[in-house]
Amino acid sequence: MAGIYTITRTSTALSTTNDAMTIIAPASRTVRILSIRITGGATASAYNEVLISRSTGGTTGGGAITPQPVVVQQAASGCTVNTTWSVQPTLGVTLDRIGVNANGGIAWVPYLRGQELELRNSEQLSIRSASGTSAVAITVTIEEL
Repeated sequence: MAGIYTITRTSTALSTTNDAMTIIAPASRTVRILSIRITGGATASAYNEVLISRSTGGTTGGGAITPQPVVVQQAASGCTVNTTWSVQPTLGVTLDRIGVNANGGIAWVPYLRGQELELRNSEQLSIRSASGTSAVAITVTIEEL
C-alpha cells in the first residue's frame, strides 16, 4: 500500500560541498518524489541554485529526519533521510536545478504524474547547492510504494 510523506528541514544554510538533505529509498521499495519546495529564509536578496542529483556512497550519515505521514494512520516510512555525513555522498546525474532567492523566494517544483523522480532499492537523492549559501527551508513530498 502506498503512503505519502513529507520531509522538512527548516532554517538550514546551503553548502556547495555538503548535502542539505539526502533521501535514501528503502531496500526492495520504490520512492517517488512528488514535489520539492525550497523557501529562502535570509534578509538580503541573493540567488541560490540547488541541485537535485542522484548520488552514491557517503560515510556515517547522521542528523536523521523522520518522514511524516500525510495520513496519520499510514505506517512509518522506510526511507532514511540524512542531513550530515562524515564523508559526503558522491553526486551523480543532476535531475533538476532549482533557483531560489534568499530573501523569501519560493521555488516549488511539483512533478507531473508519470514524470516523478524515482528512487529504487536503496538509491539516493542528494539536495545540495551548486551556488549560494543562504538559509533556506526545504520540504520534499514523497510517495512510498
